[in-house]
Amino acid sequence: MRPQHNAGHPYRACTAQIQAAARVHQPRRPRKLLDPWLWASAQTHLKDGCSPEQIAGHLRRASTADMRQHLSPETIYAALYVLPRGTLRSELLAALRQARKARQPLARGTARRGQLPNMTPIVERPAEVASRTVPGHWEGDLIKGARNGSAVGTLVERTTRLVLLAKMNGTDARSAREGFTKKLRHVPALLRQYLPKGTDLSGYTQ
Repeated sequence: MRPQHNAGHPYRACTAQIQAAARVHQPRRPRKLLDPWLWASAQTHLKDGCSPEQIAGHLRRASTADMRQHLSPETIYAALYVLPRGTLRSELLAALRQARKARQPLARGTARRGQLPNMTPIVERPAEVASRTVPGHWEGDLIKGARNGSAVGTLVERTTRLVLLAKMNGTDARSAREGFTKKLRHVPALLRQYLPKGTDLSGYTQ
């Protein structure tokens, strides 16, 4: 079979490979959120200050019998993290942070973020990280439930925008390390050049 190409433009394997890779790496919303109504509903509730957990509950109550209109909180989180940089992504993430801040119990004041020894600040990462040309650099975060009773870890590979969600058995550093390690075990070594470090990952040196 002859490769297809435009008339007058010779086929170049290298160019075709680059174009194919770009299409594969293009950020995509989870399949369920390709539904315009569901995606619009999720955005509206986020802007109104609802958390993904609250949105999921609202959709279940509104469409009790229609599972196609249900969303899990993890699906909504994943959709936010794969949005391309721009006004919409900034607006929705800002709304999510504001909602989390508004629901934060006063008792959590003692669990503030701090600095870690041997941590590489974001501003000191190589230029290749900002350009997103070299895969293997990750952004990570812990999404904690009410009163720190539960947590889900998120990992986003900066070049491919691959999103991984890691279930945590607790909210301490050990649980985070174990959850992320289990999730990253199946990721090729070349895609694990740089892993996120933060206060919640204070056991990362192990």
